[in-house]
Amino acid sequence: MRKILLALTIIMAVPFLSFAAFPVNYNAAYDITEKDGVFKNDTYGISVSATRPMKPMKEFTLTYKFDRPVKSVKFKSNMEMDMGKYEYEGKKVSDTEFTVSQTLVKCMSGRTKWYTKADITYMDGKTTTFYIFYDVK
Repeated sequence: MRKILLALTIIMAVPFLSFAAFPVNYNAAYDITEKDGVFKNDTYGISVSATRPMKPMKEFTLTYKFDRPVKSVKFKSNMEMDMGKYEYEGKKVSDTEFTVSQTLVKCMSGRTKWYTKADITYMDGKTTTFYIFYDVK
């Protein structure tokens, strides 16, 4: 009986333990919850603005502006669970501006910290990854 209870406890706990580890290191300098930011990624400049408030189940838009021409940007949120869309193609406004609209769910574990990962391909062929963070409460 103890083995059955232990097995059931583990089975029930595994989904919640998967929420425990944040998949990337949080960096408060890249948190745009309250205000837009201007950042340096490698040698290129990036500014990110957001429509606010960022709330669960409410669409918000992130606007990325680059100081160099960009070929494409693919976005991912940290919602790689079976709870909705988490990969987004950036919408090109110009060679130096992309937007992405997202709708995030409320995390079942109660966590509110999210990130968006931008995989950026510049016109010169250089690729880089850039993370921003925010609270969705």
